[in-house]
Amino acid sequence: MSIWNPGLKNVVDDQSEFLSDFPKKSFSKIDATSKLQVIQALDNGQCKSDIAREYGVHPQTILSIYKQKDAIIKKYNQKYNLLKEICSLNLEQNLLDWFEQQFKSGNVITEDQLRTKAQDILKGLSEKFTSIDDWLLSFRTRHNISKYSSDDMYGEKAKEDWKRFLTNSQPNDVYLGGVCALSHNLDYASYLNGQHAESYVSLLLLVNALGTDKKEVAVAGKESMETEIHVRSLPVSYYYCLNSQINYSIIQNYLTKWNNELASKGNHVTLVLDVPESMINSMKFENIRVLGTTELSYVTNILEKVVECFKYHYRRLQISRSLTYGKDNSTFMDYVHMMGMAWHNIPQKYIQNLSYPPGDGSLFFNVKEDSDNDHSLSRWCKMYNIPLNYDQCPSSLDMIIFCDKKLPCIFRGQLDENMQATDVFSQKVCNSTSGMEAYQAMKRIVSYLQGENAGSSIMKYAKYLENHLEYGALLHMHQIIASTNDSI
Repeated sequence: MSIWNPGLKNVVDDQSEFLSDFPKKSFSKIDATSKLQVIQALDNGQCKSDIAREYGVHPQTILSIYKQKDAIIKKYNQKYNLLKEICSLNLEQNLLDWFEQQFKSGNVITEDQLRTKAQDILKGLSEKFTSIDDWLLSFRTRHNISKYSSDDMYGEKAKEDWKRFLTNSQPNDVYLGGVCALSHNLDYASYLNGQHAESYVSLLLLVNALGTDKKEVAVAGKESMETEIHVRSLPVSYYYCLNSQINYSIIQNYLTKWNNELASKGNHVTLVLDVPESMINSMKFENIRVLGTTELSYVTNILEKVVECFKYHYRRLQISRSLTYGKDNSTFMDYVHMMGMAWHNIPQKYIQNLSYPPGDGSLFFNVKEDSDNDHSLSRWCKMYNIPLNYDQCPSSLDMIIFCDKKLPCIFRGQLDENMQATDVFSQKVCNSTSGMEAYQAMKRIVSYLQGENAGSSIMKYAKYLENHLEYGALLHMHQIIASTNDSI
């Protein structure tokens, strides 16, 4: 039986017909200060839907407040003028910039420090801002800033070891790497019916401690890439391997390429890699210092959360595609592109939070807005009105994220001919492109732009390039015919 609501034509259309399937959200009450802030935001051109989401209320509430604008301002005229003065000092952005800079530097930020900084910014006010504590509470809510509690601890000793390691390193140059398996073609309907994935892939994920540099994902799978055209457009480094597992040769090949890139720029990095120590001991690179997780066990916890977030985003994309087309009819190329997109969608702040665990009683960015903190697919469906029939969707909806956790993703044994992985880019990436290939590539770009309803100016230049490349294609064809001495 299908998990989707019957008779659904278009997700983008009016969704009022299935809103009754979901529990109503308990909205917050807006105090006088917040009402004035809402009016100020609307006057500045901010979208009412964004404001409603910020304050946790229905958009109609925002509209009702604005309709009473004159009455509210008259009642709270003094406070309104004060808020306008605060707005002119750009308190919101200045305080947020300061908090982000302190957090990025690994400094502990307490509630008292946040209040002191806000008061420093407001020194030029004509009168005292007595509601600063209420404003700061609202500020923290808007930007998902939470207070650290002991529930967030992984292990005090492991955390302190990791903190000491980061203190003695440049955060931009410290990278974390791990391996996971992904049942890429297992959709939720199949999972509910107890079916297993026909095949799976293994991935090597690398990112720096700040989350600012996600390296291209290395994917090992047994699906062959038959056309070079498709391979060139992949957002990942794909390795053909019969057992679909990351092995020593893949890691060595992948890191060798990265090492060459770093050498060309004169950069050096440290990579903490969560793979068997036997593999790490034989890896020697001039520009990459590879360490294991034996002495830095906290990294394992970080990578587990990163992988969980990656799979959460991947399943969201898969569900969205199934909903759009009525079923999951994706090709392997589609799955690979979803992997690249899911990896890109992991928020930088989320990785940064994991790499820099907050100190006791300190404030930190708690990424909740996109459900990245609890990775709940059911919560995402309710939040964005994804039309699932919840009577037929048990709590296992969230468990599909972990369905492939126990699959073997790394091969530790001796490699034979069947286990060898082949980089589909090898022998191809440096080949020159002929006039015919360039023309074919341009035709695909034009076709894509037309499908995406690109603007007239973009299409004009795309067609211009296509017409000029057509001459190169004809010239190349003439050369081929001339070289074969065949008659036309």
